[in-house]
Order: sequence, then structure tokens, then C-alpha cells
Amino acid sequence: MPTIESVRQAPFETGRSGHKSNLIIFLTVFIDLLGFGIVIPFLPLFAEQMRIAAGGIGLILAAYSIAQFVCAPILGRVSDRIGRRPVIMLGLLGSSISYVIYGFAGSFAMLLISRAVHGVCAATVSTAQAYIADTTDEAGRARGMGMIGAAFGLGFVLGPAIGGILGHTSLRTPVFFAAALTFANLIFAAAALPESHRPEPGVRVDLTAAASRIVGFSRELGNPFLTRLFTIAFLMTTAMAVFEVTFAIMIPAVYGYGALGVGVLLAYAGFIQAIAQGYLLGKLVAQWGERIVLMAGVLIFTVGIAPLANLGSHTLMIVFLAMLSLGYGFASPAIATLISKVSERRFQGEALGVNQSAMSLARIAGPIAGGLLYQFFGPGAPYYASGVLAAAAFMILPARSASSLDGRKLE
Repeated sequence: MPTIESVRQAPFETGRSGHKSNLIIFLTVFIDLLGFGIVIPFLPLFAEQMRIAAGGIGLILAAYSIAQFVCAPILGRVSDRIGRRPVIMLGLLGSSISYVIYGFAGSFAMLLISRAVHGVCAATVSTAQAYIADTTDEAGRARGMGMIGAAFGLGFVLGPAIGGILGHTSLRTPVFFAAALTFANLIFAAAALPESHRPEPGVRVDLTAAASRIVGFSRELGNPFLTRLFTIAFLMTTAMAVFEVTFAIMIPAVYGYGALGVGVLLAYAGFIQAIAQGYLLGKLVAQWGERIVLMAGVLIFTVGIAPLANLGSHTLMIVFLAMLSLGYGFASPAIATLISKVSERRFQGEALGVNQSAMSLARIAGPIAGGLLYQFFGPGAPYYASGVLAAAAFMILPARSASSLDGRKLE
């Protein structure tokens, strides 16, 4: 029987071992995002206990995305040069350290540092996407990307529930639990996760060159197909971030739900998204292809989000919330799959890192814009604006599939 070490040293193979490795990467991402889901919903309350004003809380929340926006392409490029596994290890270690800083924080500065550290090391999702691209053929890649999306959705279904239970004693308890969970995840991944990408011997990591590519979004913007996909990812993620920042205050104001109801609705939305990405996506892509699934996802999302705050019916609200979740569940992994297909294999980590940066930028702009729209124009305005953004994404969908552009992959 081969040992873990012998598997790690052997060249990566697809097939049964590839399926096993994809299950391991799914568990790694799920546990990481479970910790994230346990902690983040309680950050505003935690900061409020320290008498940090709303503007300061917003900056703390933005620090993660700002740091991730800058560093994700660098870490993606590093993963192309030295392998996926070390970068995933770094991400898990950084997450655990950031939670410890957060748990001991007693000031605005310490909370800001904790979120920035987490953002700098937050390469787990984009590197996991590159890992899936390494270990799947094109026919199975959408299903693999959907597994990552399902891990994301399940983490945010279960995380807040666990955090709520632990938070009854102290708001620091969920943070230390997340730190321990993430560190245990690091040990698990170190023991069980094989390397998926073998860099060429003697190739060194040039961080200066990687950093210089960020200024202009580097080589990826030279490919018009990728440029459109990055733009679609930005628009869709901005719309989703607007939803995330306003939903918990809109639902009580418009539909009369309390905190428990909000939590149940968010769990329901997360469950729908997990089913879409973990089960339905692979079947639909196999029949229709990534571009058609992306088009359908964006359209369903647009219809679901635009009227959400003005439906006047609890039943309709639940139906449209499901449409929103289903649409985003299809669109997000379909974008990542198309990016991986049109990118040259040795630059997939970098391209997916740039996509992650576009999404991080959206998660800086979305909450700010959504909060201002809600404050000055009422509960419906953010959702109509999100519908406009999603409609714009639909209008710029690529006219051709990735397979028709094989000759134009990144050089």
C-alpha cells in the first residue's frame, strides 16, 4: 500500500487518485470557509463592543478584500512556479494566525491587522481552483469547480449557525474555535493533500515580475475573452456583495422577520447555492456547455435580485431568493471554468488569481455602494442597482465558447 509520502513524491495522475485528491481539496476549502463563516458574521458586534464606529467597522471589513486584491495574483503566480500545495498551506496558516490576532484584539488597529493578515494569505480558494484545473480534464472541470463553490456555500450555511451557538458565552469563543479548526485543517492538508502541479526544475519565483503584472492586470487583459470574464466576475460579485451587506437590514424592515428568520433565510440561500454548484452544475455543463450555463445563471440572478425588496409577498420573496442563489451558483464557477480553459496551463494560477482580485475589488466597492444606496434611497434601491449590474454582465457575455478560442490561449 503506498504511503502518503510516496503519493506526494509521485507525479500526479488523474483517475481514481485524482478524484480522491479533489475530495481532499474540497474538505480543505470547506473547513477553511467554515472557520470564515463562524467568525465574520460576528465581527460588527465584536467591533461594536470596542466602541468602534460604523465607518471603522467598514474599513476593517474592507481590509481583507484590499489585501486579497493586491496579493492574490502574486500568490497565484507563486503557485504556478512552486506548486499549489505550499500556497494552500500558507493560506491556512495565515487564516489561523489572523484569527488568533482577532481573538486577542482590544483595539481598532489589532482588528485591522488581523483582517489584513487574513487577506494577504487568502489564496485558498483561487489556488484550489487552479488545483482542480490541474487534476481534471476539460469535460470534468466544471464539476470540479462546482465542488469548490459547494464547499463555499456549505461553509456559509453551517458557519454562522456554529458561531451563533458558540457566541452565547463570548464573542471571542467562536474566533478561537475557528483558529483551532483552521490549524487542524492545516495539519490535515499537510498530511493528506498531494501536489497537483509540478513546476519545471530550476525555475525561480520572481515576485517583482508578478507584482508588476498586477498594475495593469498583466498579460491576462491582452486576451479579450479573459477581459470580458474578469469584468463579468466583477459585476456579478459587486451585485452579490450589495445583497450580502443589505439583506440582513432589508428583510426585517420590509418583510418583518427577526434575527432568527434572517439566519434561516441565509442558510436557505446558501443551501440552494450549494446544490446548484455541487450537483446541478456538472450535469448542465455536460449537456449545454459553460457559456450557456453562465448565460442562464446571469439571467436568473438578474430576475431574482432586482425586485427582491419590493415583492410584497413572503412566498414570492422566498422564490426570488432561490432564483438569486441558483443564478449566482451557476455563474460564479462557470466563469472560473472558462478562465481556466482559455488560459495556458502554466499561467492558470495567475489568471485565476487575477479573477479573485477582480472579485475582491468588487467586495470593496459593493458593500460601500450598497450601504449608501440603502441609506439615501431606501431598501429597494440597492437591489434594482444590482439588477442593472447583472444585466450589464449579461450584455457583455462572450459570443463564443472557450473551445473556439483554443488558438488564442495566453502565450
